[in-house]
Amino acid sequence: MSLTIPERLDDLTPEWLTAALRESGELPPTASVTSAERQILGEGEGFLGDIARLTLSYEGGEGPATVIAKMPKLANRAMGELLGAYERESCFYDEMAADLPLTTPRMYYGDFDRDLASERQEAALKLADRTPRLLTGLMTQLGMWVSGRKKRRYILLLEDIGDAEPGDQLTGVSPQRCATVLAALARMHAAYWESETLQNRFWLVPLSIDARIRNGLFRDSQPTFRERFAHLVDDRFDRAMAWTLEHGEAAARSLDRGAPATLVHCDPRLDNVAFRDGEPIVFDWQLVRRGPAAYDVAYFLSGACADLTPEDEAELLQGYAAALAAAGVEGYAYEALERDYHLGLLTAMQTLTATDMMDMGEGRGLELMAAWYERLAARVSGIDLDRLNATVRA
Repeated sequence: MSLTIPERLDDLTPEWLTAALRESGELPPTASVTSAERQILGEGEGFLGDIARLTLSYEGGEGPATVIAKMPKLANRAMGELLGAYERESCFYDEMAADLPLTTPRMYYGDFDRDLASERQEAALKLADRTPRLLTGLMTQLGMWVSGRKKRRYILLLEDIGDAEPGDQLTGVSPQRCATVLAALARMHAAYWESETLQNRFWLVPLSIDARIRNGLFRDSQPTFRERFAHLVDDRFDRAMAWTLEHGEAAARSLDRGAPATLVHCDPRLDNVAFRDGEPIVFDWQLVRRGPAAYDVAYFLSGACADLTPEDEAELLQGYAAALAAAGVEGYAYEALERDYHLGLLTAMQTLTATDMMDMGEGRGLELMAAWYERLAARVSGIDLDRLNATVRA
C-alpha cells in the first residue's frame, strides 16, 4: 500500500486516518477526518498489542464514528514478532475473516511491513523445533534477540464493538454462556474441518510445529511459576505438571497427529469475546493456526468459568460435540474428542504457565493469570494421566 505505516499511536493523525479510510473505501473521496480523540483501552486488554479507541469527526461526508486501532505493544514486541502474531492477525482479517461462520469485527484498514524470511516461517519453525532439547532455550533466546531488533510496523483499524457486552476472563461466566461460545467455535471448526482452504497460507502454521520449543519454555519457566503461584500448586496440579514436563512435547504432537485439522483461534479467552444479543463476537486473532479443534475447547474451558464442576465440564463437551455434528462433521467420536480435549488442556498449560516470557503488567494482568491458573489446575487435575500414557506413546 502507498501509505506510510505508523509506528506509534501518536502517528494516527487525522490526515493519516483520512488517507487510510479513503484507500480502503470506508470514506468518500470528498470526506476528511477532522479530529481523532484517543482512549487507551485498559491493562489486560491485550498482552501483545496496544489497543486504542479512536472517536472520529468528519467534514464533507461520514465514516465510522469510532474505530479500534491495534499496534504492537513495546514491552512484548519481541515475543509478538517471534510468534508472527502481528502479521498473522492482519493476514487473517484480509484473507479469511469475511467468510467466517461466526461474528468477528470488521477490518477497516490493515497493513504491515512484508518480510521474506517471515513468509518462510513454517520451514524455519520446523528447523528450530528439530534442535536438540538442550539447545532449545538458547535457540529461543536467539530468536527473541533477533525479533527484538526487527523494526517491522503493523497497523489494524477494526470495527468498534463497544456496544456489545464484553467478556471478562477474571470474573468468568456461567456454564450456560460458555455453551454459546463453544457452539460458535463449533460452527467455525466445522466450516474448515479438513479443508484445503487451510493450505498454502504461510501465516497459518500447524499447532504442533513448535511443540519442542513450547515444552522447553514450559520447562524453563517452572522455577518462576512455582515461586509466584506456589499457593496454587497442590499435589494433583503438581503431578499434572510433572507428567507434562516429561510427556508434554509428545502430547502436543499426539494431539495434532490424531485429530482432524481445522482453523483454530488458539486464544479464545473471555477477554477476546463480547456478546451482542446473547451471541458471541470473537476477536484478537493474533495466534490463529491450523490444528485440532479440541485445543480451542480446552483453552477456553481452562479459564472461562470460576466454578465449573466436572459434571458441567462433561455436559459442555457433549454440547460441543453435538454442535459439531449439527454443522455436518462426521466420524469424530466423542471418545476421541474427550481424549483430544485432555491433550489440549496439557498442551495449553505449557503455554499459559510460561510466565517469565511475558510482561503481564501489574494489577489486573497478574490477578487475571492467578485466577486462570486456579481454574486450569482444577481442569488438569481431573485428567487420567495413566490412561493418556498409551495414547502419547502410540
